[in-house]
Amino acid sequence: MRKVMFACAALISMPVVPAAAEPLVRMHTSYYYIDGPSATVLAAQLDQNGPPEGDGRRYAGKTRWDVQWKFRHQQQGTVCSMKEVAVAVGVAQTLPRWRGEDKGAAALKARWTKFLEALQRHEDGHKEHGLKAGKEIEAAVLAVKPASNCEDLGAAANAAAKAIVAKYQALDQEYDRTTDHGRNQGATLL
Repeated sequence: MRKVMFACAALISMPVVPAAAEPLVRMHTSYYYIDGPSATVLAAQLDQNGPPEGDGRRYAGKTRWDVQWKFRHQQQGTVCSMKEVAVAVGVAQTLPRWRGEDKGAAALKARWTKFLEALQRHEDGHKEHGLKAGKEIEAAVLAVKPASNCEDLGAAANAAAKAIVAKYQALDQEYDRTTDHGRNQGATLL
């Protein structure tokens, strides 16, 4: 009986913290088409037709992610605290498809399959950055300390979320730099 009373007392004394849910994730994959009888021709088409990046160069694949958040707070007397947080992560991937794959030589098909698997792994690394950003934003916004007014609370929550987005955008850039946009991970035909 004492253990039950102690457990009840411990639960009553714990601060009430809003519960976190998993961010909503929306995935979209689009494709561009290439065709050719050799790895050299296919690689040239990847360079010519792949999705462009901000630097104007084209790469074999591309992953874009976006995190959106909204929250509800509550003013009680002189304290405003976070009530609820909702986070949505949108991920869009662009990948190549080889039109003549069914007619290609067995060795070229095997090479293409290895390339495509490596490219997908690379792009999934970018996707993971977006998903991690979403989870961190949700946790950070929920953890914002109560403020004397809701305007300050909202500003603190948005600042925390924007800093997390910036962190993962920088990680994306570093990831592409260190992997040479996936080439060092096997995402190359040549």
